[in-house]
Amino acid sequence: MNNNKIISYEGLFFENDSLTLIHSLDTEKLEKANDEIHCTFRYHPSNDEIFNEIVGQTFDIYLIAYGNDGMNSGFLVSLPDELKPYYINYEDDRKTLRTPHITASLSKKSIPSNTKDLDFKLFSEPIKIKGRFGFCIKDNRGKYISFDKFDIK
Repeated sequence: MNNNKIISYEGLFFENDSLTLIHSLDTEKLEKANDEIHCTFRYHPSNDEIFNEIVGQTFDIYLIAYGNDGMNSGFLVSLPDELKPYYINYEDDRKTLRTPHITASLSKKSIPSNTKDLDFKLFSEPIKIKGRFGFCIKDNRGKYISFDKFDIK
């Protein structure tokens, strides 16, 4: 049986107290909660964009703003300098970095990537949360989150 594991995306995933805090700050929840609350660092990374050296590590980041347009709700985030070299989530032009964000909830007709286009309202103070770097893996069994090094073949 061929497993055919691929990384759908890599980034910071939020669990436990940080996840609870994110949900509590999503004051205008939409129809669907995002299944895995995360900040995408790279969608479909190539082998040289797979960051095994930081996978499983926990980092402090800051929520700095909230937005909701009735289709998407989410947060603008500020990344620490140590993570900026790993944030390679480019627009379709492959030159412009997307604004780091977290999708909290969606309408039935929306897609998570549209969260980057929200009109975010700044918080009076940044809110610190913890995220763990990992991979969203797809294989013949389905989709799951992994905090283990990815075997690059």
